[in-house]
Amino acid sequence: MAAEWPGPLAALISLLRPQTVASKLVIGAGQWSVRYQRQPHASFCLVLSGACFLAADGVGVLELKPGDFIFLPETPGFTLARDLRFKPKQTVPTSAPEARHGSASGRVSMRMLGGYFRLDHANAPLVIKLLPPVVHIRRDETGAARVRRIVELIVEEAILDRLVEVLIIESLRFRVTSAAAQEHGLIAGLSDPALARALRGVHADIARRWTVAELARTAGMSRAVFAERFAQTVGMPPMQYVLEWRIAMAKDLLRRAQLGIAEVAEKVGYESTSGFSTAFSRSTGRSPRDFASATADHPDRA
Repeated sequence: MAAEWPGPLAALISLLRPQTVASKLVIGAGQWSVRYQRQPHASFCLVLSGACFLAADGVGVLELKPGDFIFLPETPGFTLARDLRFKPKQTVPTSAPEARHGSASGRVSMRMLGGYFRLDHANAPLVIKLLPPVVHIRRDETGAARVRRIVELIVEEAILDRLVEVLIIESLRFRVTSAAAQEHGLIAGLSDPALARALRGVHADIARRWTVAELARTAGMSRAVFAERFAQTVGMPPMQYVLEWRIAMAKDLLRRAQLGIAEVAEKVGYESTSGFSTAFSRSTGRSPRDFASATADHPDRA
């Protein structure tokens, strides 16, 4: 199953255009507990040695052990601690290459690599909605060694930011299927063989004139059963997913492909420019032309 996932995942993550913001070594020594405020970036950490607890708002408590990897598509407020019974000290991320928590002279109980990603603003809301709130890959899980190596390369700044996309895709690809089935979103949908066929079809040919009935046939299910299972599993009705993916692709094309409005409309499955403009404006609050213009002037504000 996992071998079939990268197509839709890669397409989804490519819209985020993730770039490394910062990475650093984090050390905990003695008795320590720290509290970080919510950050407007995705984040990751890789435990190098020792252990600690991560308690993230809306996510719950995770025990992190050597070799464990965590990816947060959104970074909520969280507490990082040797023992969660300790009152956390408020802290703020800095640009320093190392952060030490707890005693300056106490025995080191944990060392980790941590970092933030900057995500593209235009499509982040859709992509984050379709991803799990946290990905936790334990050292002994399949793919963990590959993920650890990618993190090390990013921290070493050995190759370009394209590697960040690879890291996110790999971490999602090895998401535990049983856990994914308990969540809404793209990975949950790809964990269902029938829904995965429909999702791969949409991502392979977004310009096709998809209907619920045709997607149901692709999935090998009745229309009613497919529509209900898709909505429950992915978190939105099938045609809403198609619409939102079309608009996301249109944003990407308007920003970087230097195509006319009519060409973009055709590429994302609209027979008329007026129909595309109406759908785009309803979804984004501005016309395709206004969006393209704003992107040209201020790419980071689109």
